[in-house]
Amino acid sequence: MRSTMNHEPASNSSVQARPALPWFGAQGGLLVLLFSLLFLAGCTMPQEEPLPDGVTDQRADLVERIKDNPTDLDAHADLLRMQIKSGDRVGAEATVAHALKNNSRDFRSHLLEAQYHRWQLDLITTEKSLLRARTLAPDRLEPCVALAGLYNQAYLDAEELQLRRVALELATPELRPEFLLDLAYCLWQQRQGAEASTIAAALAADKAIPPGLRARSLLLQCELALNGDAKAAGEHLSAAFALTPEDPAVLQFAARAVVVMADPGPLRAMFDQTLAGKDRAELRWTALFGIWMLELCRCGQSAANPLADEVDGWRKRLEAMEPGHPDVSGRYYQLLRLDPQRADEAKSLGTQLEEYGMGVPPAPTNLAALLLLWRLEDSLRVGAFDRALVDVAELRKREGNLEGTRMLGLMARFKARQDDICLAEIDAWLAENEKADDILLSLRWWILLRQAKPLDVLTDIQKRGGENNSRQWLEAVAKFHTYRAAARKGE
Repeated sequence: MRSTMNHEPASNSSVQARPALPWFGAQGGLLVLLFSLLFLAGCTMPQEEPLPDGVTDQRADLVERIKDNPTDLDAHADLLRMQIKSGDRVGAEATVAHALKNNSRDFRSHLLEAQYHRWQLDLITTEKSLLRARTLAPDRLEPCVALAGLYNQAYLDAEELQLRRVALELATPELRPEFLLDLAYCLWQQRQGAEASTIAAALAADKAIPPGLRARSLLLQCELALNGDAKAAGEHLSAAFALTPEDPAVLQFAARAVVVMADPGPLRAMFDQTLAGKDRAELRWTALFGIWMLELCRCGQSAANPLADEVDGWRKRLEAMEPGHPDVSGRYYQLLRLDPQRADEAKSLGTQLEEYGMGVPPAPTNLAALLLLWRLEDSLRVGAFDRALVDVAELRKREGNLEGTRMLGLMARFKARQDDICLAEIDAWLAENEKADDILLSLRWWILLRQAKPLDVLTDIQKRGGENNSRQWLEAVAKFHTYRAAARKGE
């Protein structure tokens, strides 16, 4: 599972799935989209800083190890990973060539070759390497899983789904539940909720599988239910917490689901239990955030003052644990903006947010509208895209053209795969501005790829010019789609 540092929930699958939305800072709508583009863009890895004096480069040790044992593919893999991280293209190419020369019949060397070509954005050769690995080891999971990951990143939905099913057939009995869950998440990402729900329910009910896997299945059921049966969502979430009370991902999901659920009250028990019995700072911070959101929801229902001491005390405890956290500072700023008598305080905090590079979030005119905005933001974070589509329409009705709402609505349509409507909105938005927005263009091109129109993407990219990581990745994917389509016609 993916790291949960910085209050970021774990991904839904151990296999290379497009990640779930994490915690964001003050600029909710914009950062939702920016993070989405981060994984869509296929950004190259960061470059390593020079080593301090006296620190030994592990790569030299690995080179010696490989010289002594040319068939040590684990050493090749470690060396290649370091070379990619440091941007050493020449060294990485030599490592792959050496691995292939000495281990040409070992499928793992072709997996390393694929890793190198993926780094170079050559997806056509990446696929060829993975297919060779699969041919050499048709009964092994690794090539199948790697191919599924490539198709996932390239939005080749049918191909990914097929490989997830093949991986399930290859999985040993002890791994089968893991790969069943991978399949369920793949189905849900492709908006095939009925089969995904059936699989998740069966896994959650199977007491023979590990608690962590059952909890992840319950989280998927919760995500599915948030798009329909809100009561069931709460039951699934409570059951997941009961199985894995030490898992930050479950608690983080709950904290974000507070404003999304119709009746979040039952979530209070898991937050209280965490504060009473857990010393881990990450868990305690998340529980405090969840209680703060619960208290603010209560204020919205009872017309109580959201800045009153008994409510604001939870925010102060959050600040004491982690001063200036963007999730807290941004929402506190929005609350301050509701009170005209605290305008100076709001202005000062807004200046700080700008100075820290977090940006000033939009400010609805009343608490009900603010809670609706938060519900829209958090619906996107927990996968409740159908809920988000309803909320964005209601927020526009109440607040007009509130900053960021248009982008949140666009992201909801994109994630819900309302591609035709989404594309029309993007084109209308692009037509309003002289300079094309890179974020809108990237979303537009991804939709065209989902609609099997890679040539349109390539033509548009070439016509508009410019270059950045997002465009490079999209161009690589479009070429990959075009190559595959031509290969199918030639068969």
